[in-house]
Amino acid sequence: MTAVILAMAAGLAATVLAQGPRMGHGRHGGGMDMLPRMTKALNLTDAQQAQIKSIMQAERAKIQPLMQQLHQNEQAQNAAVTGTFDEAKTQSFAAGQAQLMSSLIVEKQRAKSQIYAVLTPEQQQKAQTLLQQRGQRRQEWMQKHQPKQVPPTTEQ
Repeated sequence: MTAVILAMAAGLAATVLAQGPRMGHGRHGGGMDMLPRMTKALNLTDAQQAQIKSIMQAERAKIQPLMQQLHQNEQAQNAAVTGTFDEAKTQSFAAGQAQLMSSLIVEKQRAKSQIYAVLTPEQQQKAQTLLQQRGQRRQEWMQKHQPKQVPPTTEQ
């Protein structure tokens, strides 16, 4: 059960981190940094840019407290590390973090849906194509950068 919870939490964390820079969080700056790229790639009108900017600002306001809580929980968990492993506390921590990550993903998907609704059908199609291309590049990068599996030796 612990392995399932931790795997789920790790998967959600990877998803949130992967989504972060595109939706306004992460090492590449705020979400407004992506608006010029989106404007250029999708040929957004001024009205669309204003609507998307408003959606992104609302999303940031909802997500910031969740991100802060994730960080605070992780710091508290790290501070509580001792030489004794407490599985119940660890499971409780993992479940809480998974719930926060789930809330983050829901908020990000809500914002993406709102942004998508602002686009024309042609822009929606182009956005889908760009997302698929990004996914393919990510897959290729991950395959290229995965650690090589060393086959077990058969010593006798």
